[in-house]
Amino acid sequence: MGYLLAGMRAIAIAAVFFLFGMAGLFLHIVLFREKKKLYSGLLTLAHNLAKCACFILNIRIEAEGELMNADPGALIVSNHVGTPDILVLGSCFRAFYVSKMEFRSWPFLGALTRLGGTIFVDRAKRLEVKDAIEEIKERLDLGQSVVLFPEAGVTDGQDIGPFKSPHFQAAILAGRPVLPVLIRYRDGRVPSIASWYDTTFFRHILALLKNRRLDAAVSIFPPLPGMEDRTLLAAECRRILREAHQKGTAAAENN
Repeated sequence: MGYLLAGMRAIAIAAVFFLFGMAGLFLHIVLFREKKKLYSGLLTLAHNLAKCACFILNIRIEAEGELMNADPGALIVSNHVGTPDILVLGSCFRAFYVSKMEFRSWPFLGALTRLGGTIFVDRAKRLEVKDAIEEIKERLDLGQSVVLFPEAGVTDGQDIGPFKSPHFQAAILAGRPVLPVLIRYRDGRVPSIASWYDTTFFRHILALLKNRRLDAAVSIFPPLPGMEDRTLLAAECRRILREAHQKGTAAAENN
């Protein structure tokens, strides 16, 4: 039954991704000279795509905090557990993503993320990091939000890893708020089935396709006040998320 469910979901998601990909390509062709309108259209597409994918995978989202805290042009900073993070955050916010350069060349998914306006970066190359900061700033200046996973990789979801601070500079340069967001999955597994950690991408996706239901709690915190030091900004953001994560873990263990 699990493989039958996985197969049906895989077909449904592939069809949805293909249709939204074609719609994204159409927007790029029609609005290639109107960047702000293009970005706005892509965000609307991505938001609806994420909602469709969550529906197909039966991902139930409980948002804690005010979604209104996410002013247009906010740098949304979140912990990173696995692939569902993108769908969960995409259902809550209209925002672009910062991603590793290696995903750009992936078959199909790479093309889809490029069409969706993902900002790619190779953190090992300082010049590319600088270019990514400028690109993030440009999106923020246009009133478009950007999601950043400053752990720079997935975790097992048991703690909040150290934050890389360079991309926080984009929010400082743009004078835009930083919005801390914490994702926790309530499936009772350690690590969560949502975690793409110490496993292959194929096994990770197959487990999600076979899983009947996944509950996700999204905690949205007030925007951080303006800071001029990106290192301090990253540290404060991590402190907020880590304290909330520890409280949530303790509460779950006591229940």
